[in-house]
Amino acid sequence: MDDFDAIVLAGGTSRRLGGTPKHAIVVDGKTLLERTLAALEGASQVVVVGDPSLRPLVGDAIVVREDPPLAGPAAGIGAALPHVTSGRVIVLACDQPYVADAVGPLLKAVGTDGAIAIDADGRRQNLTFVARTAALRDAVQRQSTLVDLAVHRLLEPLALAEVSVPEPALKDVDTWEDLGHG
Repeated sequence: MDDFDAIVLAGGTSRRLGGTPKHAIVVDGKTLLERTLAALEGASQVVVVGDPSLRPLVGDAIVVREDPPLAGPAAGIGAALPHVTSGRVIVLACDQPYVADAVGPLLKAVGTDGAIAIDADGRRQNLTFVARTAALRDAVQRQSTLVDLAVHRLLEPLALAEVSVPEPALKDVDTWEDLGHG
């Protein structure tokens, strides 16, 4: 099963970055959003969750907003799922400059409901996973609300294979220090 869609989580307040939008931060000559979209070049459809102002930045991708705005990544996943048509969907946050190294291993992994990336310490990275679309939809429908729901709670009913991915695929940018700017 090679066909897959993608959800890119590009919302949030970037509070720890002084309000600088994460998607606009440049690493190695490309914004974090450009790097994430490039990592998903094989996707049949890409849905970006974030502010509507992202529309000119995402090419053919669909842009949606969680309701209410800034309700968290689980709400973003829920807002994007109606636009997913493939049998599998990969979910990534746009704040991981090297996430491209995780995409291949995740798509190759076999789990009952999909696969989730784990870091070097064996911790699940809840914003870096691939799932059977039907299983993820079922998990969303089981929730009374997605507003401010922790993604690990959303994923609890899914049987996801844990996949070690190469370093630094899971390095994320939450602060300027994460980029080496202090």
